[in-house]
Amino acid sequence: MMHLFNELPSRTKSNQVLSLRDLIVEGHSVLVNNDSSSTLTQLGESPVGVRLALIDPPYNRRTKFHHYNDSSSRERWITDIQLSCINLRKHLTDDGSLWMHIDDAEMPSARAALDDIFGRNNFIATIVWRKTVSRDNRMPISTTHEYILVYAKNKRLWFRSRHKLPATKEQRARYKNPDQDPRGPWTSGDLTAKAGPGRRREQFYNIITPSGRSVAPATGTCWRYTRERFQELIDDNRIDFGSGDKMPRLKRFLSEVDPGLVPDTWWEGSNVGTADSAKRHLKTLFPSVIPFETPTPEELTARILEIATNPGDLVIDVYGGSGTTAAVAMKTGRRWLLAERETQTFDAFTLPRLQLVSEGKDLGGVSGQYDWEGGGHFRVVEAND
Repeated sequence: MMHLFNELPSRTKSNQVLSLRDLIVEGHSVLVNNDSSSTLTQLGESPVGVRLALIDPPYNRRTKFHHYNDSSSRERWITDIQLSCINLRKHLTDDGSLWMHIDDAEMPSARAALDDIFGRNNFIATIVWRKTVSRDNRMPISTTHEYILVYAKNKRLWFRSRHKLPATKEQRARYKNPDQDPRGPWTSGDLTAKAGPGRRREQFYNIITPSGRSVAPATGTCWRYTRERFQELIDDNRIDFGSGDKMPRLKRFLSEVDPGLVPDTWWEGSNVGTADSAKRHLKTLFPSVIPFETPTPEELTARILEIATNPGDLVIDVYGGSGTTAAVAMKTGRRWLLAERETQTFDAFTLPRLQLVSEGKDLGGVSGQYDWEGGGHFRVVEAND
């Protein structure tokens, strides 16, 4: 019989009273020791409301790592990815997205498969993550990057709901309050626009500055606003004339704008962590265990979650590995479903790591950034015997 939701995970067989789907629908976070296909099959046909599918499948490098086998025929690899992504798309919310880690070995195949599944019109971007700063002198050209393919279920809806990156200290420092405006710090913006078809005659006029100087837009430009609207902005103290005779500029208040950064496609390891920093983090958690060869840094995963989700949203990862997606989801207040098929990896890394996170014993990664002290509860479901 299924136990009640406890502070520590309790293992249960997936064929007992509460199914995996039941657990997810009821709002639990769940860790599964099973493969991607079986896990997704257990979720059923109707959507469960996944906001983000974040997957890091084997790259098919024809290599056998200590904790998993990364060697399949191309046909088998593509078939597995196609089946997983078809099912993942089915469970996404209308503004949901899928992010796939990949490298050069199968990048073209992955892109073609995702184009077919999501539609090329729902492709968002290919992010390049600089995973290492070290050069491999054994190679003709040293590879220092991997990719993250980003697709939306509906690109228009995803764009409306996605988040910018938080403003940097440098960005916020641009906002000042030299006139002690009660609305707080502000910066100023250009009040002119390119002249051309569609501009109104009322946008071409001279402005008298407080010092009495008459100013007009430069040749080929006009004011953004009519004279009437401009006067309203002056009356509301939203126009800055500098020392009194400068070209007018529009005051933009920090309290009224979103000063965040639109995400770009180049992610430096210095900002989102590297493969080596992720290994060091795991080594502090499991000093006596053979290191997991290919962990993802928590900072990288946190950036993805900040862009693509809100606290409380459901995140799914069916190639769980060392458990980074679930660890970061816990620390950032998201619900999650994570599956790892390799029992050796599950027992050595995935489950123990998430227990440490839940108990507040993982102080690394993004714990400090999110003031994480533990408390994330989850259920554990094992594959049927």
